[in-house]
Order: sequence, then C-alpha cells, then structure tokens
Amino acid sequence: MLIYCTLFSIVILSCLIFYKRFTLSKKRAQRKQQEYFETGLSKQTVAFLHPHCNAGGGGEKVLMCMIEKLQKTQKHNIVVYSAEEVDDQQIIEKANTRFSTHITNQDLKFIPILNKQLLEPKKRFTLLLQIFGQMRYALKCVNSFQPDIFLDSTGLPFTFFIVKLLLPNVRVIAYVHYPFISTDMISQVEKKEARYNNDDEITKSEGKTKLKLWYYKFLFFFYSLCGKMTEFAYVNSTWTYNHMKQTWKSTQLIKLFPPCQVDAFMRRKQFTNQFIIISFAQFRPEKQHLLQIEIIEALVDRLPSEISQSIKLYMIGSCRNADDDLLFETIQDTINKKNLQDYISMHKNLPFQDIQKFLTSGMIGLHTMEYEHFGITLVEMLAAGLIVVAHNSAGPKLDILANDVGFLCENLEDYVLSIVRIMQLTDEDRSRYQLMGRKQAVNFSDESFKDLFNI
Repeated sequence: MLIYCTLFSIVILSCLIFYKRFTLSKKRAQRKQQEYFETGLSKQTVAFLHPHCNAGGGGEKVLMCMIEKLQKTQKHNIVVYSAEEVDDQQIIEKANTRFSTHITNQDLKFIPILNKQLLEPKKRFTLLLQIFGQMRYALKCVNSFQPDIFLDSTGLPFTFFIVKLLLPNVRVIAYVHYPFISTDMISQVEKKEARYNNDDEITKSEGKTKLKLWYYKFLFFFYSLCGKMTEFAYVNSTWTYNHMKQTWKSTQLIKLFPPCQVDAFMRRKQFTNQFIIISFAQFRPEKQHLLQIEIIEALVDRLPSEISQSIKLYMIGSCRNADDDLLFETIQDTINKKNLQDYISMHKNLPFQDIQKFLTSGMIGLHTMEYEHFGITLVEMLAAGLIVVAHNSAGPKLDILANDVGFLCENLEDYVLSIVRIMQLTDEDRSRYQLMGRKQAVNFSDESFKDLFNI
C-alpha cells in the first residue's frame, strides 16, 4: 500500500507542475464559450471526451445518439474533444449517414486536440503508459476549453484526475463500455492462462507472473479511485455493471444499453434457405477470427460434400490501424493455407449499405469473442433475421441471447454442433428463432437509448 500511495503522490505532483501553465490560459478558454456559441454563457456546456469521434464504430454511435438527444432538448451547448483531422461538417455528415442520426451544427463544436499518439497503446507497459497519456491529453483538453459538464464517452477514466484537480466544480460523468482493468484480467494472470493480453512468455515464468500480478493490482487500485471523481456512471451491460460494482464501489451506476440500429435491418421480409454465415466484428485479436476458420474447416470435414460445399462464411469488419490491417492479412493467409477460399470471404471497411446487404442475406450470425461486454453487432444480426451463435459469456449470455433467443457456445465443438443444428431445423423452427431474435433486438433500439439518457 505504501508503494501505491507513493506512486499516486508522484502522479498528483506531476499534475500540479502543470497547474500554473493551465491558469495562465483560463480566461482565454472561458472566452471561447462566448465565441463558439450564440447563446454564450446562458447555457451550460457539455464536453464529450471522444478523440476518435469519426471512427464510425459502436462507441461513436453512443456519442452521436447522446448529442442528438441533447440537441433535441436544446438545454446545453455541446463540445467534443476530437483528435480527428477533419472539419466539423464532415464528422456530422458521416455520423448521420452511418448511424441514421439527425445531428446539426447547432450549438455543437468539435475542438481539435490532435495529440492522438498520447492515447495509442504501447507494446510494453501498455496500461500504465495509457494512464499517463490520458492525463496529458486531458490537460490539453481543459486547457483548450473548460466545460460545465465533462462526459467521457470513450473510456479514458484517468482523465478525471486532471479535470477534478483543475476544475473542481465541473460535473464528471462516464459512459463505461468495458472496465479499463477487471478482476477477470487479474484472475487470468493468477491462473497463468494464456490470452491475447497475457502471452506464453509470462505464463511460463513464475517471476514474470508475480510481477505482472503486482502490476495489475496496482493499476486496479488506481482505477478504483477514478470512480470517486464521477457524479455517476452509465454502464453498457449487465457484465460491465457487475464488474464496475466491484471496482467503483461508491459510484452510482446506471445500466444503459448502447443504441443499436435495428430499424435499418428490420426491413428484411424474406429469409434464406442457403447456409450463409455472417461474422460482423472489427478485425482485432480478441474477436478470435482464427477460431471461425477452424469452425468452417471442421464443418467442411464432417459434413457430406453436397452439403458442405454450400456453406459460405462472410467475415465483415473494420480495421482501425496498421495492426488491424496486419491481422486482416494474417487471417487471409490462414484461409489460403487451409484452402478454404471457396468457403470464407473477407471484407473490411464496407459502407453501411453493403453491411446491410450482407446481414440481410444470411442465415446464421457467428460471434466468437470471449467476454464481449455487450455486442452491438449481435443485436444488429438479430434484427436482420440471423440466428446468432455466440460465445457463452458476458453480454451475449447475460443480456442479448437470454431466454434461448440464440445459441451459446464455449469451444470449437459447441460451435460446430450448434451450426449443424441450425442447418437441420425445419423452416418453421428456423422462422421461430428469427422472430424471437427480432423481438429481442427491439429492446436495444436507438429510441430506447435516447429515452433513458439524461444528464
């Protein structure tokens, strides 16, 4: 505990060093509110911390629906701290096209804080360096504009230390997509389980395991302090709620499922009898696309050729950076080496209209990530009439596929048997799953989200 307190004191001291620099620009930052908005100081200003606000993912959907709700109520000026090098109108137009929102530039300003390298994950001491990067980024944000309400909608909780230190009267609110560090992560290190964030080199070494365990416990302690600085926090799922309850014990937590674009997929009227499988997930290691290749390989090996030759898996997703692009190529190489090109097709960074076409043409939706905190794409697959086969954990298990809406799996064999079972269903039984799935999807609509979001 002494070590924890010492390191925490060093961080706070580092923040204080910047305090004088901050106060010098305080009046300039306050003047900006009058310059940016016609209403000046007559409305409170909400500042969203969302550097990658133009990325077009699920987190950005949450942000844009929040902005749309606030613009409808017309009670706040709105600022977004952005690391995107595009102008405001481009961000707004992309959001409205991608998410079917109706955002305008009324009382809305994107403030460029272009130091995105501060937030990029590093190969070593990833979490610790992200903490320092978040605090440095927060300093630049509040030095540029000082809001009345600071809302972190992207998952940068260590910014709260800077905000509350320099702006003690500002209300801090969070929307938590997943814990920065969880008890599951600590447990995996304790049990020496190899994962994408706990490689074999560490699991095979007693010393490195103990060192990483200490490192995680320190970060967990530091993370627990972030919650004390929030007025309240929204959480996106039951799984996230349960974990945050262990971490931010004194913080008011409100479960608010993310908005899912179900209406756009509900237009499908007819369902296919072809064995088309859709995987809809970003190309990241934790999504386990390589397991999906193994599933298809097993199906091709086990089923009669007249049936297996009709199976087709479409992997649809986005690549955020060079690492994602490299993974995309690795997955493609694996498909080629296994001679599965006729059965698996990969597609990245598709426009929304093409995503719609793929989802509304399939029979089965495939999801393989363990501990998916929620799973927006699962809801969209249900809305499109796909029968979803997902990992038996977290969001899919606790929220989305409860009550036998889909199939839950834990290993390769489970996935293969579930898909074969769906292929063997009668048209009537298949239709029953599809209708149940669509009924469940409505519970996670944009309208439900906006009705429940208030600050």
